Amino acid sequence: MRKKIRLIILIACIVLFLILAPYIVLYSMGYRVDFINMEVLATGGIYVRSYPQANQIIIDSKIEGKPGMFLNAFFVQDLLPKNHTVLVKKTGYFDYQKNILVAENQVTKIENILLIKQNIIFNQVAEKTNYFSVSRDNKNVLIARPDTKSISFEYFSLSNPNQKKASSLPVQNAEILDIKWSDDYSSKALIKIQKSSAVSYYIFDASKTIQQSSPLDYLDKNSQQISFNPKDLTQLFYVENKTLYSLKNNEATTVIKNIITYKISGSGILWLSSDGFLFQSDISGKLIQKITTEKAVLNPNNNYKLIAESGKTFLKENSSLYILNTDTKAFEDFLSPITNYEILSAPDNKNLLLANDSEIYLYSFEDELYEKIFLGSQIKDCRWLNNDYIIFTADGKIKISEIDYRGNINIISLPDSLALSAGNIIKNNPSQMIFNQSDGKIYILTENQLISSEKITQ
Repeated sequence: MRKKIRLIILIACIVLFLILAPYIVLYSMGYRVDFINMEVLATGGIYVRSYPQANQIIIDSKIEGKPGMFLNAFFVQDLLPKNHTVLVKKTGYFDYQKNILVAENQVTKIENILLIKQNIIFNQVAEKTNYFSVSRDNKNVLIARPDTKSISFEYFSLSNPNQKKASSLPVQNAEILDIKWSDDYSSKALIKIQKSSAVSYYIFDASKTIQQSSPLDYLDKNSQQISFNPKDLTQLFYVENKTLYSLKNNEATTVIKNIITYKISGSGILWLSSDGFLFQSDISGKLIQKITTEKAVLNPNNNYKLIAESGKTFLKENSSLYILNTDTKAFEDFLSPITNYEILSAPDNKNLLLANDSEIYLYSFEDELYEKIFLGSQIKDCRWLNNDYIIFTADGKIKISEIDYRGNINIISLPDSLALSAGNIIKNNPSQMIFNQSDGKIYILTENQLISSEKITQ
């Protein structure tokens, strides 16, 4: 080989080395070249974990893997900082797909994925049922069957649904408006019944063989904000004409006057007075302590409600929402993006859910912002499934949604027909639905039958 050719080869190798060496070094350090934008970028990664364990996880339709046997997770690194598509698959379950942004030098985690079965098996709990309610401790159920002559009830434990306790009320052509359970107690409830334009209240006590057949004195359609005394279940509180009354042993006594709204808090009463100040007292309305130093401006035509969620005190005024600042001792704006909403706190108290009949919003205390989770119609029965998922009905369908608002939000709908363990099929036409966090099951009232799902959460 002539000297000139050798020199050319040597120079070519040197040039090639000078070109490739920096790229190789950068590559080994986790950098990549974006040839479209002609940039050198640091890479990131994606960490994926699901329950139950997925069969297959696919990134950008190219990278495919399976979670480890013990970690139940899948990790991919050296990804360019841009949006990537994550697909999580498991046989017999709804797919989970998310478009998520990966940032430089960061691992993006999607670690609380809940995979839902495509065909959940249900069991029949009760038949010929028009209404049901689950106790506050999620252990017992009261179902109702109104007819033209009376309202029959069945009370049973979810752990033993076959052992039912029957009772009835001799109320003709009546409708159940609400069942309010006693706080931290599972066998006593206040039943609100409407007949024509009249409203009456009855006490249900599972510890008694014979139920009270006559309505409670003093309580009628003008009685507002009725609640049990959690320390004495024979005592009820209610508001009429801006006065808080105590009802016990068929006697009503005045507790607090000039009251707008109240809430039983621990062993005391928290209330907003008509002068706009927040007070706290013992359960008898004495030993009064002033909480706020700045009065709230009240409108006599508006409705007010005190709410205690996530360790914080809120004041709801029609569609406005305020939060109590414990430092300034005053209510401050906690703006709500929707009207006529219900507030639900996450089990870990890190997020709030605000839902009405057409929208669901999530408020993150960590990010201090609202994000729209769902937009639809006929939304009701919105509940937390766990800290990361919610369940609700919308447009006549039961839906389960994640609250992770990064990228797209995954929402699945249960099928129109549900399979029962007995082998038959029932139409999924929910008039009522709840999720019981104690046993991880969905309870649905459909086609006048109360059915429960198999366990769907961890």
